[in-house]
Amino acid sequence: MDSDTLPANAWAWVTQATGTAAEEMASKVAIHFRLDVANLDDRDPHAEKLIPAAFARRLNVIPLHYTDRTLTIASADPFGMEAERELTALAGRTVHPEVASPDAIKTALDRVYSEPSAQDQEAAPTKPEGLGGPHVLVVDDDDARMLLRNALEGRGFRVSEAADGKDALVALDQTDDTIHLVTLDLQMRELHGLETLRQMRSSLHTAHIPVIIATGSDDYVVKPIDPPRFVLRVQAVLRRRGGIRPAILL
Repeated sequence: MDSDTLPANAWAWVTQATGTAAEEMASKVAIHFRLDVANLDDRDPHAEKLIPAAFARRLNVIPLHYTDRTLTIASADPFGMEAERELTALAGRTVHPEVASPDAIKTALDRVYSEPSAQDQEAAPTKPEGLGGPHVLVVDDDDARMLLRNALEGRGFRVSEAADGKDALVALDQTDDTIHLVTLDLQMRELHGLETLRQMRSSLHTAHIPVIIATGSDDYVVKPIDPPRFVLRVQAVLRRRGGIRPAILL
């Protein structure tokens, strides 16, 4: 087969050629790569909110479990680098794959990302009347903007977007509508997030706007720095990353 054969076609070819059932094939793939077989019926509530339906269907993955740092997915192509990069950027978490067959994932996608029921729609938050909820400017140069917009608009916020720091500063300077908060990525191709924040804070027009930083860093501290808490943060990060005991750091 060509190297660019789609995973679904590869699975179909192998299962047909060997007479192996899809479930057994998933088990063999998991054993080969030392991974777990995905249980598609065991998912964290709302895990699907981390990955928009369009991306999940295109990448043929199902979000299963998550923490503030990790996202476990079911995939028929557990080491697909392109999918891993996109999912990491979207969810802001390290991706851990588990194995499922393409057909099983497709069936689960239809179930997980189905249209909400009438009961769900009645319970969904509604936007305030008039101008709507608080206005948030989402600044990011990748697909994470879509995830953040969907999450915010679903809860009644008004959302504007900027693809980089330069566009964000222009939007903040020229908009006639009040922007109540900015979410700001750090690693952007045009004008780093920290420089964008510095320019915002140096302008009387934007210095007062709250900013939430979206970053892949391990932790952060807000100035003015509380030294004892800062040291605890340093110890916690090193302990998570390398198993360094706090006593070594004192």
